[in-house]
Amino acid sequence: MNVSIIGYYGDNFGDLLMLKSLLSLRKPGLAFTVLTYGDAGSLRKQRFISDNDVGVVELNKANALTAYRNVMKSSAIIWGGGTCFMDEGGTGGIKYMALGRLFGASVIYAGIGVDNHKKLKTRLILFFATVIAKAFYIRDSASLQAVKKINPWLRSGKIKQSVDLAYALDIDDAQGASAMDGTDDYIIVCLRDLEGYGEQSSTDIYRQLLGVSIKACRTLGINKVGVLNADAEVDAGVSLFAERELEDSGLSVFKIPGSDIDLSIDCIKKARHVVSARLHPAVVAYSVGTPFSLYNYSDKNKKFTAETHTDECLIHRGAISGFVPQYHIGTASKKGAQRQLAQSTVHEIYQLLN
Repeated sequence: MNVSIIGYYGDNFGDLLMLKSLLSLRKPGLAFTVLTYGDAGSLRKQRFISDNDVGVVELNKANALTAYRNVMKSSAIIWGGGTCFMDEGGTGGIKYMALGRLFGASVIYAGIGVDNHKKLKTRLILFFATVIAKAFYIRDSASLQAVKKINPWLRSGKIKQSVDLAYALDIDDAQGASAMDGTDDYIIVCLRDLEGYGEQSSTDIYRQLLGVSIKACRTLGINKVGVLNADAEVDAGVSLFAERELEDSGLSVFKIPGSDIDLSIDCIKKARHVVSARLHPAVVAYSVGTPFSLYNYSDKNKKFTAETHTDECLIHRGAISGFVPQYHIGTASKKGAQRQLAQSTVHEIYQLLN
């Protein structure tokens, strides 16, 4: 049975976590091909891809025919996690999903979110996706309500609230090659390229977020910072900016490549605090009990802190300078429940494939 998984996979830490989660319970007799809007070369280097003989096709003009043929021969096509419906260009892979459905494939959206959807085009795409899909698994209640409002005629059971797919991974057992020289006395900073998000200068926001990081270092009495580049295709420049600014502040800086997900998870587990604009470093920090601060550049970050009852960890836009980092995190029982729900969602998806 041929199954296609589609998403923005490449060097992105969060997307890789969600993809690995989706493939973690794969069953015999299923042949997977990942159709990615990201860098296929980087994705092929992931061990969970190469060791499991998962095919990879980069979605570009040169590979268009290959991608279409792969979709047409698939028995199922899955969008694997992330915010895939939004005015800023999120179409949920609708042309591939529609083609797959036309040729008899089951269409499944797994662990997804909905962001800004004021544009008529976005709303029509989202409505059409709900019509052709066999199942919709939504990662937060606000996105769930948005989908129900777009299509109030959805049959019961077709759409369900789940959680982020990344929770399905047993990240407590992740073992990365340590970059810490035996010490865990450091914090982690993860910035995101924010061009196009917000009203004020992105550079001003970066400097203010680094100010929060420096404040955390002083409070904790430490002098070491790991700069996590969670997306090498997007955040290389802003990560380099963070490294230079923090070094100029007298801090010792080391680099963490987000494409090495085991190393990144291990570093987050051992950190004293995580300051992030990217969502998934905060998701992992919450899962392993590392205190975090998350900048609200996108509603998906606000939705995450609302769902996990960690609102005090959210750095609001325009209020960065007055933010006070928190140094405690939520209960283990809540985190355990989210892992069980994510794993249950992945199991259900595999049952739908059968």
